[in-house]
Amino acid sequence: MKSLSKMAVVIALLLVSLSNVKAQNQDVKKYELVFLAGTIQPFLLQGGNVEVDFYTPKWVFNYSHGFSLELEDATGTTVGDAKDQSLAFHLPYSTGFGIGYRLNKYFDIRFEPKMHQFEAYYDGTDRTLVENQVTDYRTITLGLGAYFRWKPFEKQDNALKGIFTSTSIRYWQNVYSSMEGGEITYFNRVTGQDEVHETANIGIANTPWLFNIGVGYSFQF
Repeated sequence: MKSLSKMAVVIALLLVSLSNVKAQNQDVKKYELVFLAGTIQPFLLQGGNVEVDFYTPKWVFNYSHGFSLELEDATGTTVGDAKDQSLAFHLPYSTGFGIGYRLNKYFDIRFEPKMHQFEAYYDGTDRTLVENQVTDYRTITLGLGAYFRWKPFEKQDNALKGIFTSTSIRYWQNVYSSMEGGEITYFNRVTGQDEVHETANIGIANTPWLFNIGVGYSFQF
């Protein structure tokens, strides 16, 4: 109930923002097919992220797929109980769809259902060895995202015109975990005692919040 309440607050704040922004769809006259890649994933998480978006004058539809993501102490991406228990996480995928409304040609807000696969193992060890593996599970998140696009060469009449950046702030709340009860009790060989691992969040510092900057190319028609 507490997590749902948090999500309700976020939804309310975004709806207020939506009501305070006047849509400028008169500036949005073309359809676009967009391909982009995230920059946070390769630089901080040793993995990758690709995305395909389709823009209409009022709506945006997208599919994104993150892959081979690493959350470990060496990169400063594990916190709290996971860090205390010397756990790291490998995410083979973090994937899903989104549908959004364009406030104007620069901003849009999206509803985003996503699925994530977590593989927990002892930090600093070979995760492929069975003895180093702690548990694995899937999560499903429902969330909202706010996106800002900038085309630095928009006014040029050449191939550079389609280059753009996409900056996003998202809130992805866990609504499902394949771990029964959302947690597992196990014997931790590092601490030498029984520990409880609770379902991890996909976002920054084990929260539902995410930030990313993508770089891509837009084809207008």
